[in-house]
Amino acid sequence: MVKQIERQIRDFQRELAEIKKEQSSLRLQPCKGDAEIRAKEGKLEDLDKRARSLRESIRELERKNQEQMSELCEKEGYESPFV
Repeated sequence: MVKQIERQIRDFQRELAEIKKEQSSLRLQPCKGDAEIRAKEGKLEDLDKRARSLRESIRELERKNQEQMSELCEKEGYESPFV
């Protein structure tokens, strides 16, 4: 289960990186009129929403991964060498 969560996190991080690249390339494209500016702003807003939801998903998965790891450590009777 932990490996599956880590794989999902990596996939979401890759997708987030792709979105950031797309946003930066879209910002650099020149616009000739108001219609193009509105279309560009709409695309950027959609990408921002998607990036925001990906960040939230990554946070939730990381939290879930931490919980699972702590449960595994408790079950195995792990003792920290730093205690």
